[in-house]
Amino acid sequence: MKFQSTAFTAMVATAGHTTSAWMGLLQHQHRQHHSLVSSIPSSVPRSQASFYSTTTSTSLQMAVAKDILDPPQTAATETKQASAAGKPIAKGPIISAFRGGLVAVRVDDDLSTDVVDPEVVDTTQLLPKPKATSNNLGGDLIGRQVQFENGQRGVVIVHRPPVVFVYAEDDGQSSLPAEGTVTVFSNLLSIQVSVDNLQQIDCFGRTKNDFSLLIDNNNTFERPIFAPIPQVKDIALINKPLVTGVTMFDALAPIGKGQNMLLIGHDMEDIRRYVTDILSIQTQQGTKCIYAATGGTEERQLVKGLLASAGLEENVVVVMSQDSDKDDASRAAEATVVAASACAIAESFAKEQGLDTLVIVDNIDQHKKIWDTTTRVLVDEFGVDAVVKGDRDGGASSEMRAFFSSLVQRSAQFKKNRGGGSVTLLLLQSIPKMKSENEEEIIFSPEDFEQSPDKVKERINLLIQRKIPLTAANLRKIQIPVPSADEGMRRLVLQHVDDLISMSDGQIWLDERLEQSGRCPAMDFQRSVTRIGIGADTVSRADAAAMRRVVEGLRLDLSQAESMDGADVATTASKKQMRNAQAWLLAMHQPSASGARKLSESCVAMLAASTGAFNACIDSGMLPGSVEGDTLVRNLLEHVSTEVPEAMSEIDTTQDFTTETKEVITKAIESYFDEK
Repeated sequence: MKFQSTAFTAMVATAGHTTSAWMGLLQHQHRQHHSLVSSIPSSVPRSQASFYSTTTSTSLQMAVAKDILDPPQTAATETKQASAAGKPIAKGPIISAFRGGLVAVRVDDDLSTDVVDPEVVDTTQLLPKPKATSNNLGGDLIGRQVQFENGQRGVVIVHRPPVVFVYAEDDGQSSLPAEGTVTVFSNLLSIQVSVDNLQQIDCFGRTKNDFSLLIDNNNTFERPIFAPIPQVKDIALINKPLVTGVTMFDALAPIGKGQNMLLIGHDMEDIRRYVTDILSIQTQQGTKCIYAATGGTEERQLVKGLLASAGLEENVVVVMSQDSDKDDASRAAEATVVAASACAIAESFAKEQGLDTLVIVDNIDQHKKIWDTTTRVLVDEFGVDAVVKGDRDGGASSEMRAFFSSLVQRSAQFKKNRGGGSVTLLLLQSIPKMKSENEEEIIFSPEDFEQSPDKVKERINLLIQRKIPLTAANLRKIQIPVPSADEGMRRLVLQHVDDLISMSDGQIWLDERLEQSGRCPAMDFQRSVTRIGIGADTVSRADAAAMRRVVEGLRLDLSQAESMDGADVATTASKKQMRNAQAWLLAMHQPSASGARKLSESCVAMLAASTGAFNACIDSGMLPGSVEGDTLVRNLLEHVSTEVPEAMSEIDTTQDFTTETKEVITKAIESYFDEK
C-alpha cells in the first residue's frame, strides 16, 4: 500500500500534528522499501533516502534531515529528559467532563512561546529548528502532563486545537474534576514501574485498586506513556520472525519481530484463545509479553481467565483499567492510555535491556470511540464546521490517521546503538457479524439501491439481466453493500478497518463464513498478508527461512482451489487441485487454544502436505477438522519428533534447515505412513 505525497502534505498542514505522528506513516513506507527518486542529498544514506523523496514540503525535509543527523540518545538520556520537571505551556478551563476522568479543556496559548519538545534535542545545530509560536502551542500536546486545581495529575490523550482531551489520574481520594482550570506542562507524563513486581498494573503503573506505585529504586524504569514513535535513525530492518505457533499464520501471514499486525475478526473470544497460543510459545522463547486489556470488567475477567488457564499469569505483564465507575467515553480514554502504557513498558525492555517484546492490544476498537467522542465535543462547542467532513461522516481524516499512527507505529526493531531489542504489536480489531438470521431470506429489489452510486446500480442491473436473485449472499460475493441498517453499520466499521490496514505492516483476517464452514483458523487467505519483505529489492523478511522453503506456491494453490468453489471439478486436474488444497488445510488445521506448535512441527506438517504424503488419507476421508484428520497430524508430529530429534532441534534453533536435514525429515515422514 503506497501513500501519495499529497496525503503526507495534508498531514503536515493539519493543526496539532506532531513530527512523530506523520513520521509514523513515513516509517511505514520505509519498512516496505519503496523505490527512490532523484534530488536526494548525498549526505542521506540510501537506506533512508526514500523518506526524503516522499514529499516536497520544506518543513518535512528539514525534520527528516534533522532526525538523521541527530547523534544517538541512550534510553537513560530519554528518561532523564522525559521525567524532568516541566514548565507551564498552556492552560484553560474545562468545557466538558465525563464521568470517570475524561475532560475537554479549551487551552489558552499565551504560555506557549519558545516551547521545545522535551524529547527532541538537535545538538548538531546544522539545521534550524522552527521556533514555536503562539499559534502552535509548541507542537502537539499529546502525552504532556497536566495538573488540575485540586492537585490531581492527568495526561493529554488527544489534541485537536484549541481543545485538549485529558484523562485524569484517579488517586482514590479526590473527586475527579468536572470544572476549573487545567494547566499543561512541557514534560511528558511517564510511567514508573519496578521490573521485579511487574504483573498486573493500571495505566499509570499502579497495583489494582490500591493506587500505590510499585517502585523499587534499585530496579525501576521510567518511560513516557505517549513516547514519540521510533524515528528512522532508531530502527533496523525487520529480519527475525516472531513464531506464533499457529501454522496457518506463520505460513501465510508471518509476523516479524518489530512489526505491527492487525488481527481482525468477529469472534473476539476465539481471537483471544489464539492469542494465548501465541503468548505461550513466545514466553517459552524468552520474549517479554505485555497484554493491554482495554475492555470493561467482564472482558478483563475473561482475559485473566484465559491467561490463567494457559499458565501465563506469572509470565505476562497485564496492563488493565481500574474497576471504578466510568461512562463509555472515559472508559475509552482510559483504554487509550492502557495501550500507550503497554507500549512504553515494552519500549523500556527493548531499549534498556535489549529484549524482544510482544504487545497485545485488546482491542483497538476503543481508540475509535474516543476519537468519535472528541469529534462530538468539538461539534457541540464550535459547530459542525469545526471538524472536517471525513470525521463528521465517520471516515478517516488525516488528523485521525495521525492519532492512530501514534500507536500503530510504535513497533520497531531497534538498532544496536538504540538498545537492540524489538517491540512487536499485535492489535486486535473486532468487526460486526455479517448478517441477522432473517436477512439471508430477503430478496432485494432494484428500488432498494436507488441511493447507491452509479457503479453499484450497473452491477445490480447485470445481476438482474442474468436472472441472479438479489440476496445478501450474492451481493456480498461481488462486494455490494446490503441495504440494511446492520449492514450499514458493518460497512462503516469495515471502512475504518481499511484505514487501519493502510497504516499497518499486515493483517490476519478471520472470516465468519469460513468459520461456519469449519476452517480453523478461519483465515481469509486473500485478505491476510504481511507487507514486510514484499518487493524484489528488499532484504527485510518477516517469515522464517525454514517455513519459506516448504510453502512455496502455497498461496497460489489455495487461491486456485477457492476459485473452483461451486464449479465443475470432474476433471482429473481439478480433482488434484482440490485434493492438494485439502492436504494443505489438513496440515494447517488448528482450533484455538489447542496448543502452539514449534516451528519445526509446523514445517513437518507443511512438508507432509507438499510432498503428497497426505493424499491417500484425504482420498479415504480424513479431511481437515475431522477427528481422524486431527489424530493423523498429531501422531505424525510425535513420530517425527521422536525419530529425528536433532533435525527438529536444528529447525527450532536456526529457524532454517539444510538439504540434508530436509531429506532426513522427509524419510521420517515416509516411515510413519509405511507403518500405517
